[in-house]
This record gives sequence, C-alpha cells and structure tokens, in this order.
Amino acid sequence: MTYAEDRVAAETGRVLLALYRAGLEIHVTPDGMSGQASARIVAGPQAKRRHATTRTARGTGDSPLAAICAAVERLNERAGAILVALD
Repeated sequence: MTYAEDRVAAETGRVLLALYRAGLEIHVTPDGMSGQASARIVAGPQAKRRHATTRTARGTGDSPLAAICAAVERLNERAGAILVALD
C-alpha cells in the first residue's frame, strides 16, 4: 500500500466514523464495470427516532471516498448547511 492509498483509507475511515457517530448509515456500492462507486446515506435507527424528516442522500464518484463526499454534500444542501472550505 502506497502512502497515497494509506491516506485515502485513513480519510475514508474518519468520514465513516463521523457519520456513524451522527446516527447515519452509509451504504457504499462499488461498480467494477464502470469504475465508479455510489454511496447512499440513510438515517440510522436512533436518528429516525429523533428526526422524522431525515431523507436519503445519494452520491457517485470515482472512488468510494468521492462517492461518500458527494452524498454528504447533497445531505448538507438539503439541510441548508453553509460550509466554508478551509485550505
């Protein structure tokens, strides 16, 4: 595993853990034929009790991490969140 692959795996783990702690479930489906991945974020059992209006967010990308990031962006747009990228 190269350094870049290790960093991507670490970031993917951090994202999944943060979403899990927020009470969300993440379903990632890689597609070997097209080389794309899709991710679906749904409310977990605890989040469903708290927020009945939580919806599903879907995203696609070149990698599972890109798909998860796209789904999180769509979830934030639906929630009306304003995010500022800090570089």
